[in-house]
Amino acid sequence: MAQRVDLLIRGGLVITMNSRRRVIADGEIAIREGYIVAVGTELDVEASQIINATGCAVLPGLVNAHTHETLTRGLCEDLPLDRWLEEICFPLDRSYTPEVMRAAALLNQLEMIKGGTTTFLDIYRFPAAAAEVAEESGLRAIFAPQIMETPAGVGETIEAAAAFVEAWRDRNPRVHAWFGPHAPYTVSPEGYRRVWDLAEKYDVGVHTHLAETRWEVEQLWEQYGCTPVEHLERLGLLGPRLTVAHGVHLSQRDIELLRDRDVAVVYNPTSNMKLASGVAPVPDLLAAGVRVGLGTDSNLSNNNLDMFEEMRMGALLQKLHRKDAAAMSCGEMLAMATIGGARALSLADEIGSLEVGKKADLIVVNLEQPHLWPLFDDELLNVVEHLVYSANAADVTHTIVDGQVLMADRRVLTLDEAAVYREVQTAARELVARAAVRALSTVPP
Repeated sequence: MAQRVDLLIRGGLVITMNSRRRVIADGEIAIREGYIVAVGTELDVEASQIINATGCAVLPGLVNAHTHETLTRGLCEDLPLDRWLEEICFPLDRSYTPEVMRAAALLNQLEMIKGGTTTFLDIYRFPAAAAEVAEESGLRAIFAPQIMETPAGVGETIEAAAAFVEAWRDRNPRVHAWFGPHAPYTVSPEGYRRVWDLAEKYDVGVHTHLAETRWEVEQLWEQYGCTPVEHLERLGLLGPRLTVAHGVHLSQRDIELLRDRDVAVVYNPTSNMKLASGVAPVPDLLAAGVRVGLGTDSNLSNNNLDMFEEMRMGALLQKLHRKDAAAMSCGEMLAMATIGGARALSLADEIGSLEVGKKADLIVVNLEQPHLWPLFDDELLNVVEHLVYSANAADVTHTIVDGQVLMADRRVLTLDEAAVYREVQTAARELVARAAVRALSTVPP
């Protein structure tokens, strides 16, 4: 007797990203009550809804393991990091309100749905406003309130972050509440210890920026006589609940500490290039056995949330930097954007691969367009290569989280795109006026 299911994805090239990373031609995925109940071909099921994925790839939803849901991309560009922070970021950060944060979250989550991201980690301001948007959008999310002690007023306080975690840690199974101390140069050792104690109390994760710039490394060496990684080690804060963004400037000893303490690292290649921060030693981290995910960082420092572009840039940057065309294969990059990101966020038991028993978080990507030709589905199978080196966010046709279709045939079903546009335009102008930030032209005279 045929099994009754809620949703059946039929006819695509199914990329499971399980331990064998197998590709199933004319594959099918059956979903019931938000979970994957069967993966294979010619499944004996009766479905309430069927999505025809012929000519498409079906793969796990992409995991954006580090971003900030900021609002004002493209305002002031091509600035060195110190001016970018002091003249742009900090004045804007001080001027956010919950209402502005809602508009920013709507913008970011709409873009992520349209680009095939199904799970993201946001470290920024007024997390409750953003989390409420996630309840509307249907995305899976981790919110880590960005705690900053100095400069004052540009981030959340430890007390506010604790109140958010208390209120949200059990409210919605798709929405996770963590702590987000910004970085060792904005949060004191005492602040980090307080955050860590609270994270242990509530049994939640901690996300922080670490070793992003040469300036940060030099400052901590002058102040504490150690690297940023060693600084957190001395504080007793390295452990499996910690996920760090960037990890650009790491010594061999740093890498060993991250491995030994099971700390995850999130690679943000586009942001690292744009801000001239450097190149993270991702192949070394992977070779050492460190959990590594992929992130876009914010729309200020990227300027988009396209995880396909991030995979491509992440591979090409390592090849150029190492003068090795074999560095960071497309298979490694796709893993980093799916199951690797899930591992980095301690969610691999739930998401990141298409397997029976996991949450039904998956996307459908249209392969029937010229920039993805020729496509071979026999012994010359090249679909993973196309997804990493040729595809882009606009190729995603369907985005599904917990078995709920958030986007069908490029139409977002959970958010009103026109209404989001209007809200974003209004909030962005109010934010810029409140922050008194002036646009700096980069057009030559």
